[in-house]
Amino acid sequence: MSVSKSEATANKTVASILVISIAILLRAWAVFMLPQDYDEPIYLQVAFDYADAIRHGDFNAVINNVEVREHPALVKLVYSSVILALGKAATYVNAFYASRAVSAIFGVIAVIFLAIMDPVAGGMLAVHTLAVKYTSQVYLEAIPHALTILAVFTFLRTSKEAPDKWFWLSALALGAATAGKFTYIPVIAIVIVYLAFFEKKIPIHWMVLYGLLAGTIFYTLDIALWHDPFNRLLESLTYHLHYSQGVHVAEVGYPWYQPIIWVFTSSPAQWHPNVFFYFGFDGLISIIAVSGLKREWIERRWLVIWLASGMLFLLVWPTKWPQYALIITPALCIMAAESTRRFYSWILERESYWEYLREMFPQPGKWFWLSIAAFVLFMGVIYLSAAIKYTVGRVGWSHLTSESSFLPSDTVYDLLLGSNGQMVMATEKGAAVWMPPLSVDLPDRWQLFNTHNSGLPVDKVLAVVRDAQGNLWFGTQHGLARYDEKSWRVFSATDMGLQTDQMRALAADSAGYVYAGSLSGISMWNGRAWEVLPAFNNEQVFGFFVAKDALWVAAKRGVFLHHISTGTDAFYPTTASANAVLVDSQGTVWAATSSGLARLQGDDWTYFNTANSGLPYNIVRTLAEGTPGTIWVGTSRSADVGGALASFNGQDWTTYKTDNSGASGAEPLAIVVTNGQVWTATRTAGIDIYRLGDKR
Repeated sequence: MSVSKSEATANKTVASILVISIAILLRAWAVFMLPQDYDEPIYLQVAFDYADAIRHGDFNAVINNVEVREHPALVKLVYSSVILALGKAATYVNAFYASRAVSAIFGVIAVIFLAIMDPVAGGMLAVHTLAVKYTSQVYLEAIPHALTILAVFTFLRTSKEAPDKWFWLSALALGAATAGKFTYIPVIAIVIVYLAFFEKKIPIHWMVLYGLLAGTIFYTLDIALWHDPFNRLLESLTYHLHYSQGVHVAEVGYPWYQPIIWVFTSSPAQWHPNVFFYFGFDGLISIIAVSGLKREWIERRWLVIWLASGMLFLLVWPTKWPQYALIITPALCIMAAESTRRFYSWILERESYWEYLREMFPQPGKWFWLSIAAFVLFMGVIYLSAAIKYTVGRVGWSHLTSESSFLPSDTVYDLLLGSNGQMVMATEKGAAVWMPPLSVDLPDRWQLFNTHNSGLPVDKVLAVVRDAQGNLWFGTQHGLARYDEKSWRVFSATDMGLQTDQMRALAADSAGYVYAGSLSGISMWNGRAWEVLPAFNNEQVFGFFVAKDALWVAAKRGVFLHHISTGTDAFYPTTASANAVLVDSQGTVWAATSSGLARLQGDDWTYFNTANSGLPYNIVRTLAEGTPGTIWVGTSRSADVGGALASFNGQDWTTYKTDNSGASGAEPLAIVVTNGQVWTATRTAGIDIYRLGDKR
């Protein structure tokens, strides 16, 4: 049965609307459901830096920004414009999702461009898991991906006689795509050169003008080149060669044929089964596309050129990241669409004669299908609303565990912030020093101490402090160890004049004194010998806080104040054991007790508990101050394993549990707030790291 031209146009319009709707839904879902990926914080931080510089009118800072200069500036500038548009609402979380949304919009635009060429091809790109994933994240893929499709699409429409609007639009798109990411350009340039000289026979002088326009657009949009175009472009391109031979790439160790695996499997569906509720059709699309290679070589040779040059580039280039495969997904989708269409026509020819399917399957009316669609939409909205709330809470969270890092144990008792962002960790199986990576392409660094490679008397390290001379002190289950970067010295309870070896708390003051708290009292190192503080004989000591001339002590019976210069003491009893003590930036004294968070007012305590505040659990193990006036509290369950983190700004409480955040739900034992991050040492899950929403 023949179909009229108007009916064919209507069918194509309906198909395109359906395809675009699917693309929007899948990418919107991915925006909220995909976990934070490796490079997203890096690109978003550069966008924040750009936004700050633009806000202050410092455009030189934008041009000269050295972070991630290996990639052109356009996409990062687009993300910075999102941050500027958010204004005061530009928290990390808001900027993260808004930037993902912009990426997803361009991912949908790429589908639209392809659907205009071929609705079936657009539908395949709409559901392609690699395309969905990497055009729904704060990555650099979505904009150049869409623009390269536009560049090819418009060049196909270019007249052979003379340059027209499609010719110049293609040059504009190619230049803008180059300013987005370099990896798309070698392949697309080869396709356009082939079309120009071998199919359309366009004179070379017109193509020179095409290249000049594309280059001008590239230079204009990649503002990082403005001050030193040649050297900076060379630096950017050579970086990729060095990076491909660097530590991170070698550490991952993908084989040379890894791009074939990316193309012929649906890896994102395996990585994120909660995001891609369908199995994934990437591999099937590629198989169908390859089956039509012979036909396409005869009918549309430029497609084979696109696929072959792209795959060759992916195989030769040492860096095998999965997002690079997006340079050939449009070609695969176009080829697979034609093969699918021909197979469908073959099926229809036989069905029109035999009518097998008509006899085998019932054909319900349209109201049946509308009812099914309405029910699916209703359930989808309910599930999506719950999933979005949960997923938003997970943004900004990461974890250091014994499985994912060199952390020696998932039981971490104490944390100490060191110089240059270092973090010293006291764990069940020794001590560890974490050092941030020197650059984004290098891994973080670790130094481990245990009884086999250091002077630690036992592996169970309960507390750590650094004295005024820079020495590290480790309080262990059986004594105290000092490390001066060269040698170790161990002190037993007898050496310190104490009755028990378990050193639960350590502190150091600016005068060079070190205080060690055990389950039988406190001993002070004066630089030459130990002195027992008699006021604390037989006191079970759990925590210290040094504030100028004052040593605050958290103990079994309550909180003590020891005046260092005079040696006098005061006692402030608490209703339950004081596990930690803190003096905030405003001079307010706080105590973490087993009956709630206590605030000292005069000589009396005011308690915050589950009955009168937003405190998640009454047993408070640890506390720290973040921004001035904000107290972070680690609480534990009273009759079960686990706990929760909470913050209190003097008026409002915010709780972080597994159902509303990325917190592990393990019991917090120590908290450090640094550089807009909250590090929480836990009893069973290693370290939770939360990047604050109001910090970058």
